[in-house]
Amino acid sequence: MTPDAAAPPSSLPGIALTGKPHLFQGYAYGFHQPTLRYQVQGDAVKLPGLSDIDRIVAADLGIVCDVFPEEADDYPLLRRLQYWPSAILKQANHPVFEPARILEPTAKNPDCRTVIQPCMDHRAALSAVAFVMDLLKTATQESAVQKPLKELKHSFEQLLKNLSAMGLQGFNQLHFLQAASELGIAWYRLRGPVFRFGLGCKARWLESSYTDATPVIFSGLARDKAGAALLLGSSGLPVPRHFIVKNRDEAVLRAEEMGYPVVVKPADLDGGRGVKANLRTAQSVIKAFSEAEKLSKRVLVEKHVPGRDYRIHVVNGEVHGVLERVPGGVTGNGRDSVQLLLEEQNHQRAVAEDDRRYLHQMAFDDEAKEQLADQNLNRDSVPADGQFVRLRGACNVASGGIPIPVPLQQLHPDNLDLVLRAARVMKLDVAGIDLLIPDIARSWFETGAYICEVNGQPQMFTTLHKPMLQSMFRGGNGRIPVAIIVEAACEAENISTSIHGECRARGVNAGHFSGREVKIGDRFINKECSGAFDAVLMLSVDDSVEALIIHVTDNQVLSKGWPVDFCDVLLVGTRQAESPVKGYSPLEWLSFAESLSPRCVCIEDSVPEIHSAASAMFGSENVLEVVSWVGTEQRAAMAKRVVDRLLAGS
Repeated sequence: MTPDAAAPPSSLPGIALTGKPHLFQGYAYGFHQPTLRYQVQGDAVKLPGLSDIDRIVAADLGIVCDVFPEEADDYPLLRRLQYWPSAILKQANHPVFEPARILEPTAKNPDCRTVIQPCMDHRAALSAVAFVMDLLKTATQESAVQKPLKELKHSFEQLLKNLSAMGLQGFNQLHFLQAASELGIAWYRLRGPVFRFGLGCKARWLESSYTDATPVIFSGLARDKAGAALLLGSSGLPVPRHFIVKNRDEAVLRAEEMGYPVVVKPADLDGGRGVKANLRTAQSVIKAFSEAEKLSKRVLVEKHVPGRDYRIHVVNGEVHGVLERVPGGVTGNGRDSVQLLLEEQNHQRAVAEDDRRYLHQMAFDDEAKEQLADQNLNRDSVPADGQFVRLRGACNVASGGIPIPVPLQQLHPDNLDLVLRAARVMKLDVAGIDLLIPDIARSWFETGAYICEVNGQPQMFTTLHKPMLQSMFRGGNGRIPVAIIVEAACEAENISTSIHGECRARGVNAGHFSGREVKIGDRFINKECSGAFDAVLMLSVDDSVEALIIHVTDNQVLSKGWPVDFCDVLLVGTRQAESPVKGYSPLEWLSFAESLSPRCVCIEDSVPEIHSAASAMFGSENVLEVVSWVGTEQRAAMAKRVVDRLLAGS
């Protein structure tokens, strides 16, 4: 997609989108994710009843909407344009971790406001903004407060469907990005579900909970439930008895051979898909086999093991979390029927703002009826106060189960050794061990236990993503030393080449971009690079790169955004020259680089205006004034000072 996109053709009385939105792939305006910049022009518009409209929108469209203070806001429509697109994107599982920002108008365009919308997918952000403009246009009609916005419901449902297809799939991705944002770890989406966290030699890669260190052989073996059980069992670990079956008759035969109850599930799928547990009749086995067969050609029948169901998360040889998985069901209050209790539970999950919102809805289906019959109950039964009524055979969250965190100290040392050995046998850096045991606080040697599955790409509870990232980065933030030099022109011998040479002399394998050339250490990796942004993408994926020296003498950064969200040292040249940077302005570049929050800023030559602006932005104690870095000796001396600063925090 090109940096500029056609503006959505929407307008309101007194407010309208103007010009072309600009798409930043990298970092701009202090945001730590891609952004969409667009402009709105118009006078202040105050309309009565906007808070009522907010409530109508929230009720009819399901957008969680803040209350906007009408009396204190001269731009109520603009504020909603600032808020609602982010709310819609979040609802469609898009990562938006910072509120959209409205920039102050310039003297040239006092009626024009610039909005910076954080996003992951620019097309999705444009669609959300266009919808909100139409929403506001409809909402400001006189009859809108009296009648629901039914005419927009269909278009909103279609919008949400389209945005969800562009958004993050699965549970882990969004929460890893959220954790990275909280830990100050920069992230970049390579393609689809694959994300890079950090830079160069400190970068790590994730696809859901698969990491760059997860072995392909064993991740595939973990998905093969029969193969994994064979390896675990031959390694002396306890696994339930099981058989791969070819048809429903064989499924029933094996179930009766092992004795009921049994579990039927696809032998090569994750996430609890197709799993039916606690099956007690041939008919239920036949039905479960038919459903599993639709999902996989390989179906497994396994002995159902009584006991409590625990998911234990292991990361890099350490247990990070223990969850007891309670099967889907309801708890009686002595007044309401099972049917009413289930309806209320589904409602609570739908409106919850805590982690219950991630739990699946449960239908009153054949499985629920079968489970009730086993308990001599039906949908109209009224359970006693505190009585738990099981409605699902399997305990996994996908079927409606509830994960309950268990303190790590409750895990008996023998059980800890058991699950850690299972992860070691499977050679997995990240594993979700499903352990069936009567009491996790008692040794499995005493009570007995079974390892039901070892998941190589486990879905994780919301409290576990941040500890996993901290373990992967060993408490760090994935950053390497970065120096950015901004100048009007690029000579063959320049300050960036001197800084790069000084890094090499100190044994630092730095990536370097200058002119159109990209180097790592003393070797070229590209001699025709189109700009600084593309150069950093090349260097940031190479795990031999220990630092970045980026010489910016082109406009690509202005168009795409900064390729990094920080730098340790910023050098700004003030000399004018023939340059690919048209109309080079040190002050404008200094302002654009403010969001990089450098620890040290070097200003070439004594230009009071620029030095004063830099001191105001970054603090006078962080700004070095340099007479010149043109001559060989001056460059060498300056390079030593810069590398001292560059490596001071590494």
